[in-house]
Amino acid sequence: MPFKRYVEIGRVAIINYGPEVGKLVVISDVVDQNRALVDAPGFTRRVETFKRLTLTDFKLDIPRLAAKKVVNEKWAADDINGKFDATAWGKKLKARADKAAQSDFDRYKAAVAKSKKGRLIRAAVNKLKK
Repeated sequence: MPFKRYVEIGRVAIINYGPEVGKLVVISDVVDQNRALVDAPGFTRRVETFKRLTLTDFKLDIPRLAAKKVVNEKWAADDINGKFDATAWGKKLKARADKAAQSDFDRYKAAVAKSKKGRLIRAAVNKLKK
């Protein structure tokens, strides 16, 4: 099975480690075999190691070392945030963030709902067994 996501200029990636976990960035330049210069709207351009980046399916059509203004325009024109949020990966990250932001009472309500659902399923399965 061939690779579909290559490290290339304009490839959108997610930071998977550090204080900005989950932040979408675009590869602006490849520094060496281990590092890339990354940039995004509302993000300070800096060098990140590939170990801290996870490549996505999205790619911006930008030149090497594109200016911040060009990156911002292409990002907005391609609606990268909206496209990523619509993917299963984006939905999973959103659900994880929502669950982490729950209060104690929200967690209690979820546990009660899960318990009720389990009881209903168990009753339906036992009914079918008879």
